[in-house]
Amino acid sequence: MIRSRALLGLTIASIVLVIACRGGETNAEGGGGDGSGGTPVSDATVLICPNPGQLPFVIETDGFANEDNRLTAEGSPRKKDESSDTLGVPDSVKANTYVETNASPTSGPVVFEGRKARTGQSSGLTAIGLKDEPVSLWYYDPSAGTWTTLGKTTTDAEGNYRLEPENAIVTEYGRPVYSILEADGTCAEHYDVLLPMGSKFILTDIDGTMTLSDEELFKQIDDGDYVPQQNQSAELLMNTWSDKGYPIVYLTARPHEFRSETREWLAKEGFPVGAVVTANSLVFDDSAREYKRAWANRMLVDYGWEVVAAYGNAESDIDAYEDAGIPKEITFIVGEFAGASGTVAVDNNDFSDHIGDFVEQQPDND
Repeated sequence: MIRSRALLGLTIASIVLVIACRGGETNAEGGGGDGSGGTPVSDATVLICPNPGQLPFVIETDGFANEDNRLTAEGSPRKKDESSDTLGVPDSVKANTYVETNASPTSGPVVFEGRKARTGQSSGLTAIGLKDEPVSLWYYDPSAGTWTTLGKTTTDAEGNYRLEPENAIVTEYGRPVYSILEADGTCAEHYDVLLPMGSKFILTDIDGTMTLSDEELFKQIDDGDYVPQQNQSAELLMNTWSDKGYPIVYLTARPHEFRSETREWLAKEGFPVGAVVTANSLVFDDSAREYKRAWANRMLVDYGWEVVAAYGNAESDIDAYEDAGIPKEITFIVGEFAGASGTVAVDNNDFSDHIGDFVEQQPDND
């Protein structure tokens, strides 16, 4: 669940969500949300993904498109959905998380991409795509008090979907667009983080930086019910930055196949909402360095954003941040390589002292 104080603390910027409005609007009196029609039984304004329960809007489909998909979903209940985030500058260049490593951002519209897939609880590295299934996109407009459907598409043979919007609206930072698998009402979040040039932000790795070690992900791969442990005060660290008004970018070497688990873990552990950048494939060592350097350069060079603090734990983090020109005095490293190559050490896998000594001393980001 997204922490309300994290959203309230992010007052710095609005983002442009480019959405297709051709589907129209519906409010709490407008129709059903369980795929069967009728009146919605929920007046929710936020969905808790991947299993939101009764929906506060009408979806057209009731049940899976074919028997194979139904059997897959019942026999492989672990959600492996993917949903792109987009980062960039309003009315200018942007890129979503499916961009090729060395590709340049473009000035086109935001495109929503993702995948609907399932697997077993002990097989986190594999997934079966749900093909030919209707997927609709929805967004809650707090000023109007209504849910808007942003369009509808159908998954391909691998469970992938893609929807290119037509019109644009502006909304506050941190409010997602939800992709709904209409067959069962499950959801995944898309975040479009479009910040003006010069915006300040916080950059952080996840595995071994926010989590206790890289081993935490491996444990989750083998057991979908396993909850990775945090480094001491990791959640407090990110919320302290968020409460000061700094947007967060989680830049992880995890592949897209773990977007669902990543989003769910961050939310349940109380981390503030932020862009989650994942890789097109498994990356290690030099490839992780190249991938993270490319994304850091997009943010610092193409978008003109200013990083205030960068966190990591691996040599590839240190090298990628250095390649992108991030100063060593704001590069904070935890774990085995803490303090390596002139970076600032975060000792004992504990961010508590760092929060008091550095983060709380920084000005609010108005």
